[in-house]
Amino acid sequence: MNTTSLALFIEQSPYALNYGTEILSAEEYVECVTQWREIFTGNPLLRAWHGGIVSGVLELTGTLAAIRAANNQNCGLISINTSYLRPTSGDKAMFSRANIVRSGKQIQTINAVAWQNSLEEPTAIASLTFVNAR
Repeated sequence: MNTTSLALFIEQSPYALNYGTEILSAEEYVECVTQWREIFTGNPLLRAWHGGIVSGVLELTGTLAAIRAANNQNCGLISINTSYLRPTSGDKAMFSRANIVRSGKQIQTINAVAWQNSLEEPTAIASLTFVNAR
């Protein structure tokens, strides 16, 4: 599946449109970027991204990886477990990447990571489980 097919999914998903996430790569893994918006503020004292937005972007990136692995099939999210490692600073873009850990006939397990400065300094990580639609 190419980037164009995944971009079409983003265009048709209302919550994905609200994030403004753009796909950077969909080759070996799915990598995206989400630009900062003032409405993403979670802690105004730290001027940091809201955790729900961070988790939502990780979910979106994981969903794109699941769809790609399932050859454009719809995939339903079963669970997501997000760990926040450090504040995701406002006024900076957030990058996200999703890798497939296991892709079976019915279930997919995907890891996603968010970062700003470098991939070696993640701000959050998530483990996601999807079921393939029949």
